[in-house]
Amino acid sequence: MLFLTGSAKRFVQVKPDSNNMVGRSGEFDLIARHFAPIAQKSKAALSLMDDAAVLSVPDGQELVITVDALVADVHFRSQDAPADIARKVMRVNLSDLAAMGAYPLGVVLTAGYNQDLSEDWIAEFANGLGQDCDAFNAPLLGGDTVGTPGPTFFSLTAFGAVPIGRALRRDAAKPGDLIAVTGTLGDGALGLKVLQGDLSSLDHEDAAFLTSRYWVPQPRLEIGRKCVAANRRYAAMDISDGLAGDCRKICAASNVGMTFDQERIPLSKAARNAVQNDPALWNAVFCGGDDYELLICADPNEIKRLGDDVAIIGEVTNRSGQVGLIGMDKKMAELAKGGFDHFGY
Repeated sequence: MLFLTGSAKRFVQVKPDSNNMVGRSGEFDLIARHFAPIAQKSKAALSLMDDAAVLSVPDGQELVITVDALVADVHFRSQDAPADIARKVMRVNLSDLAAMGAYPLGVVLTAGYNQDLSEDWIAEFANGLGQDCDAFNAPLLGGDTVGTPGPTFFSLTAFGAVPIGRALRRDAAKPGDLIAVTGTLGDGALGLKVLQGDLSSLDHEDAAFLTSRYWVPQPRLEIGRKCVAANRRYAAMDISDGLAGDCRKICAASNVGMTFDQERIPLSKAARNAVQNDPALWNAVFCGGDDYELLICADPNEIKRLGDDVAIIGEVTNRSGQVGLIGMDKKMAELAKGGFDHFGY
């Protein structure tokens, strides 16, 4: 069994004379109204009435733990819908579980709400979180709630399980492996550009698709578990900071290089229209981040067994740390590192 730490003893009190509900509500009142109903669906949460949750790991499984912190106007836009923010907080962590081939057991949320947020905002956030907890069978087990005069922030820890010794790893790639990705690349980064007003040339349908992909990532839990079920050698990770930067993490862990074929990079219709209008947007496809698709390396026969769930985009080489790109002109060039730098803002 795993015992999880509980919440702080009291919500920080701020602006007692204001009308904002965050400032006037106690932590336990907020939790009881908005988050305890979500936690009722898991016995492990103990109805959020104790100092910790109690989580059992299924027989023959080992625990996979991941945590991500998201800060307003760094990792999400503060003006976005609270329910969409909640889904992003949830799904970026579930994407990490998917990259390990794990299935969710539950999540723990630490939330720091700006003192000017209304209780309606928190209620909408909780509603979005609860919907995703149900959709992905990832119950809320507990967490911590504080108020802050600074930006709103969230830190979600996700717990998953995978058969013992079978977790997908970054250090399992070998020269000669094929490289594949799930879904399509660049949608999230291009969606952010739409929201920033930088892609006004796109029609309404394409713009709406790209922004939805930025707001609501799709964790590829099924394909991760499919790789584990095959009981073969796969290297995998999720692409959160851009293909150009993240691929080097597998290269470093496995002491290999990679070569990608630009023509084989899977693009949505909306992203393809965007790069056709402005080829410079390929940089966002390779380096922009917010994809949350899986990057998978394996023996060619194993990759091909994954079928239409993935697109083959390149090959693992023995040139350690070198990442090449075969461009549309069929010429080889180095794929610039790019990628989203969390400390570059």
